[in-house]
Formats: sequence, C-alpha cells, structure tokens
Amino acid sequence: MDRRDLFTTVDGLEIHHTAWGDDSAPPVVCVHGLSRNGRDFDPIAAELSSTYHVLCPDLPGRGLSEWSDDTSRYTNASMIELLIAWLDSQDLDTIRWIGTSMGAGLGMALAGGPLGDRITKLVINDMCPDPGTDAEPAAIERIATYVGAPPVVDTISEFESYLREIYGGRVSPMTDAEYRRMAVTSSRRTDDGRITANYDPAIVDGLTQAPNDDSGGDPWAVYESIDADICLVQGTESAICTDSTFERMTAIHPDCSTLRVACGHHPALNTPELIAPVATFLAD
Repeated sequence: MDRRDLFTTVDGLEIHHTAWGDDSAPPVVCVHGLSRNGRDFDPIAAELSSTYHVLCPDLPGRGLSEWSDDTSRYTNASMIELLIAWLDSQDLDTIRWIGTSMGAGLGMALAGGPLGDRITKLVINDMCPDPGTDAEPAAIERIATYVGAPPVVDTISEFESYLREIYGGRVSPMTDAEYRRMAVTSSRRTDDGRITANYDPAIVDGLTQAPNDDSGGDPWAVYESIDADICLVQGTESAICTDSTFERMTAIHPDCSTLRVACGHHPALNTPELIAPVATFLAD
C-alpha cells in the first residue's frame, strides 16, 4: 500500500508521520535514530504494510515535524511523554515497536516503564541501555561532531556525498538509489536556497542521555524489567552496541531473538535478508 503523510499536533508541536497499510491492521511503530527521520523505514514499512498498519513518526526537530525554541523538548524524557501522547492520539493500544539507535532506546524506556502493558514486541536495532557509559566514547564524540554541525552545501548531490562519507562503511550496505532517497528525505533548503540536513542541530544536546536519566532510573534495571518479546539486532562492528553490551543484554533476556549483521552502527533494515527475520519475529 502507498505511503501516506499525516500530521498531528501533540503537546503544542505538529508531528509528522508516514503511515502504511490498512488502519485496522495490527500497528507497528518505527522510531528513528538521533538525527534521522521516519522515512528511513520506507523499505521495511513497505514490506510489512500487507500485514500491519505501520506508523513512522518524525520526532520533534526532525524531518517534517515541528522544531521547538525550547530545546528541553528534545530531551529523552520529553520525547517519551510526547510519544505516549502521540500514540494515544492515534488510538494505538497493543503495539509492536521497531526502534533504531535512539528510537530503540526510547522503546526500551517505554516497554520497561509506562507502556509496559502496551508494547508486546520490541525490536532493538543496535542500541545499548545507557549510551553515556555503554558506548565507546570516540563514537559518541564523532556523532556529536557531525550532528551538531550539519553542512550547508549547494546541491543535493553534494549532500548525498556527505551522507555517504558519514554512513558508508558503518551502516549496512545501501544501493545508490537508497543513498539518493536518503539524501532527498534528509535535506531541506536554507533561507538562501542552499542545502542542509532537515533537523535542528540543537537535538545533539541529549546525545549521551539515557532515556531514564531525568527520572533517576537505572537504564539496565529498566531493560531487565521489559516483559515484551525482544529482538536484538546488532552491527558486529558497532561502537554503540558493542559485543560486551550485546552479550550482557542477551544474558539478561536469554529468550530474546537475535540478528547480527556485518556492519557498524547500524543495520539499515533495508534488504530481504534483514527484513525477513524481523517480520518473522513480529509475527510469532
């Protein structure tokens, strides 16, 4: 089924999401990484749309969702509150959740906390419970550097080259067409007509914050408390979900499904080989 673009005002911010599949089908919510947006999930959403109602929101300050002058709206605690309100606005009760990077961290916080009775399936795509302590410091520094200062270039082609530079060799392989789609869906025009990333650079402030920091909760205790079925996806060269973190996560939930992909941070969930295991997990 074709992608639909929808907008909902939640807590004073207009939130964009793409929707796929029949509205009456079981819902799957896909939440993106720090500086990304819901269009990253186009390949897996299109595949799942024959069975599920797939919703892929842009979090505040990203994609087509509204920016905020109050940068506290970009903290994990604020985004958790907003996501709960947004899910309520969409009348979503029982939820299957696919989260990549930050979106997986938010999924863990929700499934181990306020949405523990609503999230039944949780796909954690290359994320650790506490990035401030679990991830390699050099990786966090690198992300902070490029997210906090997105380039301003003259053409989409130049912007695509930039995306290839920062993601190539780290995310799982993508085709030329996928990089072009990524450039088109990740860019915006500046006031003087040039090209830059379509997110507010202020989002970088919450980079190392675990989703439970504001409430004082232990992220690993929250992860342990998750009752939902879990699928852990890891890039085998990831500096965010390292081998030691992956082993600790699987030891805590030994019955979880696992998918390990030969890449860094993060698997793109863009090919049949990566989509099929996730679809099987969601259906079980």
